[in-house]
Amino acid sequence: MRYKIFIIIAFLSFIAQAQIITIGESKKIQSTALNEEREYWVYLPDNYSNTNFKTQKYPAIYLLDGEKYFHVTTGIVKNLSNGYYPQIPECIVIAIKNTNRSRDLTPTYDPNLPYKSGGSTTFEAFITKELIPEINNNYRTLDYKILIGHSFGGLFAINNLLKNTPYFNAYIAIDPSLWWNNNTVVKNLNSSIKTTNFKGKSLFLANANSLGNQKKPSKQHYAHFKAKKKTLELLDNNAAINLNYTLKTYKNEDHGSVVLPALIDGLRITFKGFRINVKELISTPSILEKHYKELSSNLGFTFEPQAAYIDRVVDLAIKRNQKENAIILNNINKNLYPMNAYLKEKMN
Repeated sequence: MRYKIFIIIAFLSFIAQAQIITIGESKKIQSTALNEEREYWVYLPDNYSNTNFKTQKYPAIYLLDGEKYFHVTTGIVKNLSNGYYPQIPECIVIAIKNTNRSRDLTPTYDPNLPYKSGGSTTFEAFITKELIPEINNNYRTLDYKILIGHSFGGLFAINNLLKNTPYFNAYIAIDPSLWWNNNTVVKNLNSSIKTTNFKGKSLFLANANSLGNQKKPSKQHYAHFKAKKKTLELLDNNAAINLNYTLKTYKNEDHGSVVLPALIDGLRITFKGFRINVKELISTPSILEKHYKELSSNLGFTFEPQAAYIDRVVDLAIKRNQKENAIILNNINKNLYPMNAYLKEKMN
């Protein structure tokens, strides 16, 4: 009996010491546009809750097929924005869960298919008129937004880009289903690419191997392949006005497996030029302003270095006996964030 009691106590002690690891929170919003309640998940950067940087604002990533890609995307964002050599800024991730995927993500109704379709305009209204204001009202967002979509989500993303709305700055379209309804979005691209000014917009297009990984490609595979091929020809042969466009083809990835490498590459390329040599920065603090001026010019949006990053570099400079440059870097940080009390006191 004593032995059994000991086991129970030991087990309860283990449970008491265990910690729950939380990577996000689930929220709900009643949508007037969709006439239904929608769930979305929010990931906040590590420094979001750090009281030393409580005024910091963050870019927002809106992720379609949220229940499927939330965990992998937040892990990638956390990894790429970490340490002394971040490749992207810390970002907020908003993952939108599906209720009726084909209805919401397709731009036109196709009567030949057995599922609902053609509701992307309504879904777009939900995102832009309801969800984005909800996020902006409740979180410290920077007015730089990225839309990420795969398959039908990629179709939705490119269709939104072609409308040239003011809501998103960057698009990551992963193997988009451009075959939809006899290539309707490709036709829209053909008619608008020469006349639309995409100033301040960027598109990363991930192209999977639609045929090479199939022993017997179906008609659907061929339709998918041909639609993408036509799209790439249009983008290659017509200089879209001011569109920051990058294509990457993944010969060894199919429609499903392409998501992981494309998410990594898409975020890196969206923020191309973000990474800075921290050793050079410690020895020559003046390069920080020049670096971010060039970055802002390339991205078409004014970016400032995040306070937590500069603070890490300040601590590294102190550790490496570069106190004078640490003071200079901290002064830069104070000038960028004059209301930050922690920075004011740091080097005193």
